[in-house]
Amino acid sequence: MVNAVTGQAGLYAFDPTIGFNDANNPANYFFKVEEVIPGKTPTVSKLIVTYRDLGLVTVTFNLTGTNDLQQVVSSKTTVILGNLSPTGRITTRNDVGLTLTAQNLQLSLSRAPGAGSLSIIKLVLVGTVELS
Repeated sequence: MVNAVTGQAGLYAFDPTIGFNDANNPANYFFKVEEVIPGKTPTVSKLIVTYRDLGLVTVTFNLTGTNDLQQVVSSKTTVILGNLSPTGRITTRNDVGLTLTAQNLQLSLSRAPGAGSLSIIKLVLVGTVELS
């Protein structure tokens, strides 16, 4: 790899025996912007998270969008997923409270350094769309 700042080359190795909990770097992921139905405003009422249980992990979900006044609005929640003793099984959590009424929704997640190993399988935003 090459350091983008100094231009210096280096050889790095990943040791899978120590797990996937990076103690130095955060993890962030931004999903694509969702236009549910053009011209309609959806209301998200919760998030369903399916993940592989690699042990306890603290993750923050952030949902952003725009309202009719062309303002950016957002809602975020921090949850702990997994078990103290990792099972390695795929698990679903149906009760992640994340509420927002907006258009052009974008979900993102972040994990702080050392906050645990995270493996997301699927995320589903649950809610309703206005009729008129």
